[in-house]
Amino acid sequence: MANNRGVVLVFSLLLTLILSSVLGALYLSVSSENQQVNQNVNSTRAFWLAEAGIATIKANPGLSAVSGNLGGSNYTYNVPAPQVVPGTDNVYWIINSTGTVTLPSGSSVSRTLTATVKTAGSDSSKFPYAIDTTAELEIKGAAVTINGTFKEEDDTINFTNMFGISETTMKASANHLYTNSNFSAPVDGITWVDVASGGTLNISGNLTGSGVLVINGNAKFSGTVVFNGIIYVIGKLTMTGNVTTSGSIVAESSAEADTTISGHVTINFGLSQVEDALEIVQFLNKQIVAWQEQ
Repeated sequence: MANNRGVVLVFSLLLTLILSSVLGALYLSVSSENQQVNQNVNSTRAFWLAEAGIATIKANPGLSAVSGNLGGSNYTYNVPAPQVVPGTDNVYWIINSTGTVTLPSGSSVSRTLTATVKTAGSDSSKFPYAIDTTAELEIKGAAVTINGTFKEEDDTINFTNMFGISETTMKASANHLYTNSNFSAPVDGITWVDVASGGTLNISGNLTGSGVLVINGNAKFSGTVVFNGIIYVIGKLTMTGNVTTSGSIVAESSAEADTTISGHVTINFGLSQVEDALEIVQFLNKQIVAWQEQ
């Protein structure tokens, strides 16, 4: 009887050992599978974060370095300043975006995507004149100075062709939207002004501005104005005040609406001011044409 109890005890111990081994192996297997699942989940999250970085660059007006997080400080994306593709005239740019998931242990999972972005480009040769008008240019008085060439009755003026984007896109991406009734400072980046039908935007006070100023309607500059960049008027343009501009002025009006310049007006053609203004515009319309994971 004692021998039988000894056999049963040994058998029980062996069975317990076998079950413990099986359970241990099962635990290790489940634990390994959980780690693998978590690794895959975090890797996917890192991929989405990298995509978020590219989407942020695409949505922003310019092309500059960005960083941020989604869902907490442990889920981040980082995009260094994009680099132009050599030989593409600033049209194609490379974006490298890295998404990172930081784990509670302090380790991290990262994935990096590289995208090629096509922009509208920047062609300063489309703005070669100090002032360019579709109608006749009337210059009155000896106090008007134009430093640079000018052109009148220019039937080649076309908004989309000159800026590389449509009026709709420009307006939708403007830094400042005004009407002739609420126009005010600031005027920088891209400023779009809608003038009521039959009305006129009368800038009669002091104004200092830069970038691209688009006036969709008739405009009269009768105050003290200093502007660096591109002024584009879709209507009749009149300047009678104390105005100094550096860059380029374009007046796209009907054949009957002459452009009139009088008063103390100095219009300087400035290539660097034109290029700075166009640099703001060229990144408004960005298209991702290729991407891959590093």
